[in-house]
Amino acid sequence: MPSKEDVLTVLSAIQDPDLGRDVVSLGMIKDITITDGGRVSFTFELTTPACPVRDRFQSLARDLVAGIPGVTAVDLKMTANVRAAFNGRGHEAAIPGVKHVIAVGSGKGGVGKSTIAVNLAASLQLSGARVGLLDADIYGPSGSARGLRIEGDLDRLAGGSRQGDGLARADGVARDRADADRRPLG
Repeated sequence: MPSKEDVLTVLSAIQDPDLGRDVVSLGMIKDITITDGGRVSFTFELTTPACPVRDRFQSLARDLVAGIPGVTAVDLKMTANVRAAFNGRGHEAAIPGVKHVIAVGSGKGGVGKSTIAVNLAASLQLSGARVGLLDADIYGPSGSARGLRIEGDLDRLAGGSRQGDGLARADGVARDRADADRRPLG
């Protein structure tokens, strides 16, 4: 009859390509049970539900465990447990009232960071999320003061309205494409 150690030994051959370690040392293998008849059951807990190698992990794990002498059947449950960020502290400690933060960045200007951020915010809002958008230039404003002013909600953005086409920046200065005057946001 196979043992838990036998199961863990064969499963340690599966390496997570992103983390560079085996799935056993990463704690992804849980709840191993082995019946007298040789049926092995266990849970393979991924770090994200959208794991790109999920199917490969599943087939590898099933094949490796099925190859252990004495194993008559393999029951494999694939799950995901997204671990908390902020070193175990609640997310409220980082930004009060904010549950998730998505940063869009690049080391180069003019590559479409603001466009990506706006489209991402609009898409998330259309899917039912409450969103906010801060377009901040850490090194100061770039040569062009064009962008997007967020007025009200993002529904107009998703619908393609050009109304309010201007810039919302962290420095609090708005620049409207149709109007060259600078005025504080608010």
